[in-house]
Amino acid sequence: MARLGSEAKMGYYPTPDISLNCIEKLIKIDFKCKEKQFHFLDPCCGGGEALRQIAYWANYDSYDHTSNYDNDVITWGIELDIDRANSAVDNLDNVIQCSIFDARVNPLGSIGLLWLNPPYSIDEGERVEMKFLKHSIKWLCPGGVMVFIIPEHVLSKEDNRNWIGQHFRKILIARLHRDDYPVFKQVVLFGIKRESRVEEGELIPRPPYLEYIEDIKIRPFIVAPTEGPKVFQGSDAVTDEDIEKNRPKLIEEINKIIGEQKDISNLRPLFPLRKGHLVSLITAGVLDGRIETPGGGFIVIKGFSERVKDTQIEDDLEITRDTYSVGIRVIEEGGKWYDIR
Repeated sequence: MARLGSEAKMGYYPTPDISLNCIEKLIKIDFKCKEKQFHFLDPCCGGGEALRQIAYWANYDSYDHTSNYDNDVITWGIELDIDRANSAVDNLDNVIQCSIFDARVNPLGSIGLLWLNPPYSIDEGERVEMKFLKHSIKWLCPGGVMVFIIPEHVLSKEDNRNWIGQHFRKILIARLHRDDYPVFKQVVLFGIKRESRVEEGELIPRPPYLEYIEDIKIRPFIVAPTEGPKVFQGSDAVTDEDIEKNRPKLIEEINKIIGEQKDISNLRPLFPLRKGHLVSLITAGVLDGRIETPGGGFIVIKGFSERVKDTQIEDDLEITRDTYSVGIRVIEEGGKWYDIR
């Protein structure tokens, strides 16, 4: 997914304000559930402005002209670019800086609204927009609301239309505001996630779609409450700040490798080792051996790996793959041993 990460960083197209103002009118929370919380996720959140605005107006009660945004709606954002992620922290309740494909959001189905304005590109013959949707749908609860903003031509492919129709119902498609549409020819697609995939899904017509979002006159899509994520984590990415801070050390270590120095036995890691790095080094045998303990004794550590089966749900199918689990075996004096995984 490295290329997808690059595309996500470069292909950043925030939702235009005029169209955003029209879209927000078609999303509301269930005001009958005042004691519940509503969880909104944007997996490509940029600076977080769009989701913040959607969340605020979704909770705006047009009858008493009030909004309890801070109490009822919890916003979650994932953003690859560190500068945009830092900006999103000021706009959203929870933000992680990583690729959508490295994010952990558990339990699955804990999000009530999925706001998805992904990068626009092609990767290995498939539209990147569809890859983002297929990956993030697992976080949306059955009955949850999806808002998908994409170039209109993405829906020219029958496979894309079929997949969406099989996984969503009550689908509505409209062009962005007529002042915004000519720039990237985008459409917004609303849908309700099905309980499970169906073979004969909702029929989505081919583009072009002639109706503009400002002309849509329907009842808003209602977002139901959910329990929300218990785990919301990203990967241990090396940031630009990490690189800048460690630049002098980087130059020093490079000189040891390519310079005239012959002794490279004192090479040090360019960045602080994380737990995963240590486990990998031990498993590879680099750090195997005897370690003295403070009390005058010793332990012996030995890395190991073993094949395990990993089962995941993809497109409502249970898929099992062989993978590897690594761990450390610790042997104490006297022969007692235990494993750390």
